[in-house]
Amino acid sequence: MGSPHHVYPFDDLETVFRRIDERIAAIERATVAFDRDLAVSEEKRRFVDQRFNQIDRRLERIDGHISRLVWLIIAAIVGGLISFLMKGSLPLV
Repeated sequence: MGSPHHVYPFDDLETVFRRIDERIAAIERATVAFDRDLAVSEEKRRFVDQRFNQIDRRLERIDGHISRLVWLIIAAIVGGLISFLMKGSLPLV
Protein backbone atom coordinates (compact mmCIF):
# COMPACT_ATOMS: atom_id res chain seq x y z
CA MET A 1 0.00 0.00 0.00
CA GLY A 2 1.10 3.57 -0.56
CA SER A 3 2.05 6.08 2.07
CA PRO A 4 -0.71 8.34 3.46
CA HIS A 5 0.82 11.37 1.70
CA HIS A 6 0.00 10.17 -1.81
CA VAL A 7 -3.32 10.80 -3.48
CA TYR A 8 -4.59 7.86 -5.50
CA PRO A 9 -7.16 8.24 -8.25
CA PHE A 10 -9.44 5.59 -6.76
CA ASP A 11 -9.83 7.43 -3.40
CA ASP A 12 -13.07 9.22 -2.78
CA LEU A 13 -13.08 13.02 -2.83
CA GLU A 14 -13.48 13.38 0.93
CA THR A 15 -10.32 11.35 1.55
CA VAL A 16 -8.44 13.29 -1.12
CA PHE A 17 -9.43 16.62 0.42
CA ARG A 18 -8.59 15.40 3.92
CA ARG A 19 -5.12 14.34 2.78
CA ILE A 20 -4.60 17.65 0.98
CA ASP A 21 -5.73 19.54 4.11
CA GLU A 22 -3.30 17.52 6.23
CA ARG A 23 -0.44 18.28 3.85
CA ILE A 24 -1.32 21.99 3.78
CA ALA A 25 -1.51 22.07 7.57
CA ALA A 26 1.90 20.39 7.80
CA ILE A 27 3.36 22.90 5.36
CA GLU A 28 1.83 25.78 7.33
CA ARG A 29 3.30 24.44 10.58
CA ALA A 30 6.71 24.10 8.94
CA THR A 31 6.46 27.63 7.54
CA VAL A 32 5.52 29.07 10.92
CA ALA A 33 8.39 27.21 12.60
CA PHE A 34 10.79 28.39 9.91
CA ASP A 35 9.64 32.02 10.26
CA ARG A 36 10.00 31.81 14.04
CA ASP A 37 13.48 30.31 13.79
CA LEU A 38 14.46 32.95 11.26
CA ALA A 39 13.24 35.76 13.53
CA VAL A 40 15.09 34.28 16.51
CA SER A 41 18.33 33.97 14.52
CA GLU A 42 17.98 37.55 13.29
CA GLU A 43 17.60 38.80 16.86
CA LYS A 44 20.61 36.75 17.96
CA ARG A 45 22.64 38.18 15.05
CA ARG A 46 21.66 41.72 16.03
CA PHE A 47 22.65 41.04 19.63
CA VAL A 48 26.01 39.58 18.56
CA ASP A 49 26.63 42.56 16.25
CA GLN A 50 25.83 44.96 19.07
CA ARG A 51 28.16 43.12 21.46
CA PHE A 52 31.00 43.14 18.91
CA ASN A 53 30.49 46.88 18.38
CA GLN A 54 30.69 47.45 22.14
CA ILE A 55 33.84 45.33 22.35
CA ASP A 56 35.39 47.23 19.43
CA ARG A 57 34.72 50.57 21.18
CA ARG A 58 36.24 49.28 24.41
CA LEU A 59 39.32 47.97 22.62
CA GLU A 60 39.76 51.33 20.88
CA ARG A 61 39.61 53.11 24.25
CA ILE A 62 42.09 50.66 25.77
CA ASP A 63 44.39 51.12 22.77
CA GLY A 64 44.21 54.90 23.23
CA HIS A 65 45.06 54.58 26.93
CA ILE A 66 47.98 52.27 26.25
CA SER A 67 49.31 54.67 23.62
CA ARG A 68 49.14 57.58 26.08
CA LEU A 69 50.84 55.47 28.74
CA VAL A 70 53.69 54.56 26.37
CA TRP A 71 54.19 58.22 25.47
CA LEU A 72 54.18 59.13 29.17
CA ILE A 73 56.86 56.53 29.89
CA ILE A 74 58.98 57.73 26.96
CA ALA A 75 58.58 61.36 28.08
CA ALA A 76 59.56 60.42 31.65
CA ILE A 77 62.69 58.62 30.42
CA VAL A 78 63.70 61.50 28.15
CA GLY A 79 62.94 64.00 30.92
CA GLY A 80 65.05 62.00 33.37
CA LEU A 81 67.96 61.86 30.93
CA ILE A 82 67.77 65.60 30.27
CA SER A 83 67.58 66.33 34.00
CA PHE A 84 70.52 64.01 34.61
CA LEU A 85 72.57 65.75 31.94
CA MET A 86 71.58 69.26 33.09
CA LYS A 87 72.75 68.56 36.65
CA GLY A 88 76.11 67.59 35.28
CA SER A 89 76.07 64.24 36.99
CA LEU A 90 77.56 62.58 33.94
CA PRO A 91 81.33 63.06 34.04
CA LEU A 92 82.82 63.85 30.68
CA VAL A 93 85.63 61.54 29.76
